[in-house]
Amino acid sequence: MSEEKKCLRCGSTNVEPGVFQSTGKIYYRPQKASVLLSGVVVDANTCLDCGHVELVVDAAKAKSLTEKP
Repeated sequence: MSEEKKCLRCGSTNVEPGVFQSTGKIYYRPQKASVLLSGVVVDANTCLDCGHVELVVDAAKAKSLTEKP
């Protein structure tokens, strides 16, 4: 069962998941990334009541990019 998302600004549960992108996907690359061409997909949750957008990445994958092999 998936966890119900709650807006960080207004507390509404009317939150829709999506992906933050432009003409291609936008990736997050940690500043200390050991591999320059790697990145983590940026997902987004948008509150359909107040318009707040929360950006989310896979924390484990982001952390793995900062660890030395």
